[in-house]
Amino acid sequence: MLHLMLFVIYILLLLMVIFVERKRPTEALLWVVIMIFLPYFGTILYLVFGSTVAIKLTAVIRKKKLKGQPYNLELLPSASAPESQLSEADIQVVRFNTVYNASVLTCCNQAEFYTNGKSHYTQLFKDIRNAKTCIFIEFYTIHHDLIGEKLTELLTEKAKEGVEVWVMCDFIANLSTPKKMFQPLVDAGGKVVRVKPYFTHYRSHRKIVSIDQKIAYIGGMNIGKQYANMDEVKNPWRDTQIRLEGACVSVLNTYFLKDWLCSIRRCDWQHATGYISQMKAETYEMTSSLCQFIVGGVDTDKEAVKMCYLSMIRSAKTRIRIQSPYFIPDASVLDALKTAAASGVEIELMIPGIKASFFLDPVTNYYSGQLLEYGTKVYKYKGYIHAKTMVIDDELCCVGSVNMDMRSLMVDDEVCGVFYENSLVQKYNKIYDKDILECIPYTWKDFQERSRKERALESIFLPFAPLM
Repeated sequence: MLHLMLFVIYILLLLMVIFVERKRPTEALLWVVIMIFLPYFGTILYLVFGSTVAIKLTAVIRKKKLKGQPYNLELLPSASAPESQLSEADIQVVRFNTVYNASVLTCCNQAEFYTNGKSHYTQLFKDIRNAKTCIFIEFYTIHHDLIGEKLTELLTEKAKEGVEVWVMCDFIANLSTPKKMFQPLVDAGGKVVRVKPYFTHYRSHRKIVSIDQKIAYIGGMNIGKQYANMDEVKNPWRDTQIRLEGACVSVLNTYFLKDWLCSIRRCDWQHATGYISQMKAETYEMTSSLCQFIVGGVDTDKEAVKMCYLSMIRSAKTRIRIQSPYFIPDASVLDALKTAAASGVEIELMIPGIKASFFLDPVTNYYSGQLLEYGTKVYKYKGYIHAKTMVIDDELCCVGSVNMDMRSLMVDDEVCGVFYENSLVQKYNKIYDKDILECIPYTWKDFQERSRKERALESIFLPFAPLM
């Protein structure tokens, strides 16, 4: 009887992959093959790494919870940002994100890049010490090491002072971080939530910090010693975080609050909604430094981040610069980059010289080779580059939590900022120029002469690219 029940479930799941999940044909075929050749083990793999049921269920729950949100959850400034100083390419991307992604065009009056953990944590911890009313923190990982402990210590001090402290991190990514590390913070009145407490491939990969509704951070860095160049293998570690002040903080603050309300337990709902209801919208100076923020994942049934990236790529006239620890794009992004390269747009891709992992590295090299054939310049950083950035001409730059892989572009909860202010873009172009000096070029010849072992690994892992 048990075998019959398992067989029925197995058949139903196969039918669900084909007729219900509505996956891309290549991904659906991959899962059907896995489940046929590895019947029960393959089914478990599918439920953990392939099913979108958790995503759809989370979306339904999120929508239901946000119906009961406080009336003033979206603490956005009433003034609108002018588009008059934008170029034609900027306006094209702005309008796309406004219409397709419902992204508010906002602005900042101060923006500062941090390219290593030491400088980032120094400023972040200083801002936390100076906080007066609220500290909202959302990271993918908060490691149990001296950096994570220092952050928790500071947050505990602020909670004792009466500052509202709310912390979110991903459940799976923080399995090795013990509950006891956060206990002093919780005892002091702070709140800590581990997001998505289930075992699937669908994770919360966002990094958002909002302090007193005045200062915000986004970027590629989590909390951990490796980001401050204390990792034994992946060292030096190169990353990008951006600190923001101005009206744009209200947008990131709103994204955090929505994530918070959708993640807390029922017993914490009254406290959270009560605090949010008494928060007042800040008054911000509207400047010409315009930006937008895009969230991907459960917030929308659209492929928001991927489509934003495609819009940026298609707006390029002369140059596209990309930094990512992995390069595993889907077919549409890869084709857009090939089209741009073949049309005369200079494309520069920067990836780690130190391997990300035994299975990601050969696939990254393979997709890099697909662009090398069209004249793309590929650089391997002498260390580990974890930055997630894209620069288009001298017109716009994108910084956030989004890796150039299929999970970040289409599955995980992500956030990225698109900045249109030319001087800020030029500033990051100078950072990119400096990074190139710390790289070794990866040429078409290098790709053609790669070892048999690497070619074999490509053949093994490429079919699983949709899952990476």
